[in-house]
Amino acid sequence: MKNFIKTLRVFYRFLTHRKWIFCLFLIATVINGIFSYLVPYFFKLLVDNLQNMDYENLYRVLLLVITVRFAGLISHILSFYLGDIVSFDAAIATRKRVFKQIQDLDFAFHLNKSTGFLISAFKRGDGAIWSLFHEIHHRFLSIIIGLVIMIYFFNQINWRISLIMIITFAISVVISKFLVQINIVKRRMHNDQEDEVSAIIVDNMVNYETVKLFSQEKKEINRLKNAFVPWLSTGWGYVNTFRLIDGAIGSLINISIFFLIYYAIYLSKNNALTIGEFVLILGYVSSFYPRLWDLVYGLREVGKHYADIEKYYGLLDYEVEIKDPTTPYFLKNVKGEIKFENVTFSYKEGKKEAVGDINLAIREGQSVALVGRSGGGKTTIVKLLMRFYDTDKGKISIDGVDIRNLTKSHLRSFIGIVPQEPVMFNNTISYNLAYGRNNVTQKEVEAAAKIANLHDFITTLPKKYATNVGERGVKLSGGQKQRLAIARMVLSNPEIIIFDEATSQLDSENESLIQEALWKVVKNKTTIIIAHRLTTAMRADKIVVMDKGKIVESGSHRSLLAQKKSLYKRLWNLQIEKT
Repeated sequence: MKNFIKTLRVFYRFLTHRKWIFCLFLIATVINGIFSYLVPYFFKLLVDNLQNMDYENLYRVLLLVITVRFAGLISHILSFYLGDIVSFDAAIATRKRVFKQIQDLDFAFHLNKSTGFLISAFKRGDGAIWSLFHEIHHRFLSIIIGLVIMIYFFNQINWRISLIMIITFAISVVISKFLVQINIVKRRMHNDQEDEVSAIIVDNMVNYETVKLFSQEKKEINRLKNAFVPWLSTGWGYVNTFRLIDGAIGSLINISIFFLIYYAIYLSKNNALTIGEFVLILGYVSSFYPRLWDLVYGLREVGKHYADIEKYYGLLDYEVEIKDPTTPYFLKNVKGEIKFENVTFSYKEGKKEAVGDINLAIREGQSVALVGRSGGGKTTIVKLLMRFYDTDKGKISIDGVDIRNLTKSHLRSFIGIVPQEPVMFNNTISYNLAYGRNNVTQKEVEAAAKIANLHDFITTLPKKYATNVGERGVKLSGGQKQRLAIARMVLSNPEIIIFDEATSQLDSENESLIQEALWKVVKNKTTIIIAHRLTTAMRADKIVVMDKGKIVESGSHRSLLAQKKSLYKRLWNLQIEKT
């Protein structure tokens, strides 16, 4: 119940984005509900006047009926029109807020959440906003208004009729609440399995090339087939709760109608009920009980949509672990002096340290290469510098300022990175090149492409810089994507540059050309190079050798080779032998 109230609170926070429109919507909805439920009363007046052969009053009542129906029509249109405005605003505001939340969440969150899960949460949650809004306001509110009006008129006739209606309504709500809770639980279970199926489909689409390369189409089909076993089981568990609701509530409504009409006949037989009043009772029974059935259907729809919207809003509950400072410091002129002081970090509490007791000073404008075996902690150093994670112990500073005193966006604004596996937006080459900087001219885009040895290739394409690179850059080769990432970094003009094995997918000729260009670009800029190919590292001012999360050696290329038992020398000799 606590979670339900919390979810509704968030729901109405978005619905009341423009409070005055929401208030007008409620007024129009209430007026429409009142007009809709007055019709059976006018039927009573018509019958009474017809029975008394008072035709003058008959025409007046008829005119009043038409007036009320037209007023009801106008209020109905206005209610739905204003409701659509409220729903559109809420849907946009929610999607923007959740999208911002996902953007703000830490690197660790995105590593642990599949794209399929997030897409499902967005898709179902957005649809649930519209449906939940309709169920609560157009259906439930109308039924409550109808119940109040109906009880008022029934009470004028005989209080026992009102009592039958109240008891029926109360029992329906209690039973529905119990059954809908079961429905919600089953819906959640089915949603979890649906997310598993979606994750497999999305995973397959993203990695279709790997599937094709290893001829594993059958394996993927079987993987999906196996996922449908629990999906079908939870699906049947979910839909069977609807049959349970149908049987229980349908039986209750039929029994209630029987007793209500039976009692009305009894009153008529004893001259305690006029024909007009009997018609009024039949009118409300014929109009209200179908709506009571709608209420039950609405409750189970609310249950279904609540399960969807709970997961959607649940994304807002994830806390940003790497927080910006409340009073941030802003570096006006970044020099690029970096210090790691006694830095220790592990990816999970209690697990083995990824890096331990790191002390490293990088001067302004100095180039430093991080080398060593895979898993030695090189990439972790960069992630800590970018504040994808915070250190467990020690601190990292830039120009003497602890990076935890800077906002993440400010920190990353003056750091340019070329990742080992660049990912592109499904857009043009120009768009991807200029992504890291606003208001870029085409001349600047082309200049950056030339530095990255990419311009000549682009000019051979039919649409040149307007060529679409495909989803995640699939239309480009690995080397082309990497060169595009280098050009993108160059164009963003950062003060600190990071190359995460930036030449790993280039052939020897292009590697040589790119390295020459890169060393020109990084001149007088603080540069960190993560290198597996030691030919990339050899020109750095300082080479730092890492092993098992520790710095084990540091020095120039020559000084490290001069050491007899140097790990760097061993790695260098292994690479030279391979070439």
